[in-house]
Amino acid sequence: MPFDPELFERVPFLAGRDRAGWRIQPIGSVTNETYRVTTGEEAESYVMRIAGPTTGYLDRGVETHNAAIAADLGLAPPLLFLDETLLVTRFVAGARALSAADLNDPATLVEMAGLLARLQRSERPFRGERHPFEEIDRYIGQHAHARAVTLRQAAAPIEAALARSPRPLVPAHVDAAAANFLRGEDGRLWLVDWEFSSMADPAWDPASVLMQRMADDDEPARRFVAAIFGAPNDGTLARIGLFETTLCLVAGSWCAMEASARGDARLMWAANKYLDRCAAFLADPRMPHWLQVV
Repeated sequence: MPFDPELFERVPFLAGRDRAGWRIQPIGSVTNETYRVTTGEEAESYVMRIAGPTTGYLDRGVETHNAAIAADLGLAPPLLFLDETLLVTRFVAGARALSAADLNDPATLVEMAGLLARLQRSERPFRGERHPFEEIDRYIGQHAHARAVTLRQAAAPIEAALARSPRPLVPAHVDAAAANFLRGEDGRLWLVDWEFSSMADPAWDPASVLMQRMADDDEPARRFVAAIFGAPNDGTLARIGLFETTLCLVAGSWCAMEASARGDARLMWAANKYLDRCAAFLADPRMPHWLQVV
């Protein structure tokens, strides 16, 4: 047993059962411990997430509320149990997490856009709010990574430009990494891991997806944006570009904070890669135009 079996006793439908023959398989995760738990029959298979020691800044009550809405919208598997330590959902049979390579497929991009559009158009508000520069300042406040601090100063014109042109907040996943999109064996696409979810700028989730693409072709990206917002105008495309820049800094400062807390060299490497991309975006010749028309 890779964790304390007494944790099962917190979950009403798993407590007090004979666990002989149960199978527990680790599933990849960055900050949490995540497992597939199969309780004797393949049909009774769950995902069990144990909160990592550095995730105390997350509000699990907010996650419970928002994940339940996402499940009602058909975007996520039903949330079966959640407290400050544990999350349990139904395991998606045959599921495969998407990778950055999948983002080069225009059809997959449009399908992802469909999920995000359904989320943004929901009339049921999420709890909580997230604003990118507040997140950056929170993470830098925990660990003042030198490059992140320098890039935070360089990104001040983006902060000012976005503040001049606010848009109504919408329900957002906030961590729309490719790996949080699951393709079930039936071909259905799901969006999982709602622990950062909140109300946020409508550009946040689309930019999260696009910042992971390494392809240079703009047309699939434009179709992706159009599937969420309709035919995008210059201001919308500029906003996406500014958010891609900013979210690289969000991710870089978060990775640096987590790496420092856990002594994780792999995460610090990831932090520097994100910060490299932020610097590249800041130097992009389109940046002055984005700042002007957003």
